Amino acid sequence: MAEFFCLEKLRKEEYKMKKVSKLMALFVMVVALMTQSIGQVVVKAQETLKVAIVQLVSHPSLDEIVEGVKNGLADAGYKEGDNLEVEFHNAEGDMNLLGSIAETVVNNKPDLIFAVTTPVAQFFADATKDIPIILTGITDPVGAGLVESLEKPGGNITGVSDAVTFEQQFDLLKEIKPDVKTLGMLYTTNEDSSLAELKEAEEVAKKYGIESKIEGIDATLDMQLVAENLAGKVDAIFVGSDNTIASAFETLLDATDAAGIPIFTTIDVFVKQGALSAVAIKQGDIGVQAAAMGVEVLNGKKPAEMPIQFVEKLQSVVNLKTAEHLNIELSDALKEKLTDLSGE
Repeated sequence: MAEFFCLEKLRKEEYKMKKVSKLMALFVMVVALMTQSIGQVVVKAQETLKVAIVQLVSHPSLDEIVEGVKNGLADAGYKEGDNLEVEFHNAEGDMNLLGSIAETVVNNKPDLIFAVTTPVAQFFADATKDIPIILTGITDPVGAGLVESLEKPGGNITGVSDAVTFEQQFDLLKEIKPDVKTLGMLYTTNEDSSLAELKEAEEVAKKYGIESKIEGIDATLDMQLVAENLAGKVDAIFVGSDNTIASAFETLLDATDAAGIPIFTTIDVFVKQGALSAVAIKQGDIGVQAAAMGVEVLNGKKPAEMPIQFVEKLQSVVNLKTAEHLNIELSDALKEKLTDLSGE
């Protein structure tokens, strides 16, 4: 009898041990799966994002946009040298080089392409239909043939436009210099969006009783002759978002200074350089907003279904040194409404 109880006890102990062993095995399996899952998350978090940023030409406006893209990516947790690899190219205005850059970038297969300016975007739109392209400072993406519509771009392209409303520009122009009757406008002949922008400005100018004289340049070398000729015929000059004009802006300033007339613009960087005033987008904000759209694409959104965005935050800016140089007096009330960029 004692042997029976002893045997029964041993059987119960053996059953308990087997049950514990099974539980331990299950626990080990769960821990292993959790560790593997966590490991995969860590690996995913540590994967390096590869982006290409391509700039048409060097000038302060575009430089600020590029810096804005990098800052926007950093705000989202992507930092160069850590989990971000940036392939940067500057075509320096050379369209043949831009074609080679587009081919190189597409072959490198980045996760995103940030196309800074319309010509860059057009080259990449032809080069790839698969890699997402984020337009970065393109004035008229529909007119440039880059997207089907602002609401539904279609394809692999979306991004941020730097277009502004011209009524605000001319309200400020008339407030600063109410005697302007003729306004010269400059654009680059091979930049379709630049001419489209000025045509819109011309229509708005008519509402303010201003006659526009539009002149085009083919390259920066044309600026001196065209600007000097135009400056002698008008009360002021207006320039919008135009990359060739930006590259030759100092030459334009020389011509307007000699004629004693101001430059009005839509670009804050031009005001820093010596234009009189603008209701402007901060160029860096364009890049930051474009970066945020790029991150949305990485998180699963389709560029085709992401409406083109506009920078809503505008600032009214002036260069008080330019005003003083041209003997243009501004009231204290007007000065209080404007941000002076002459010291930047």
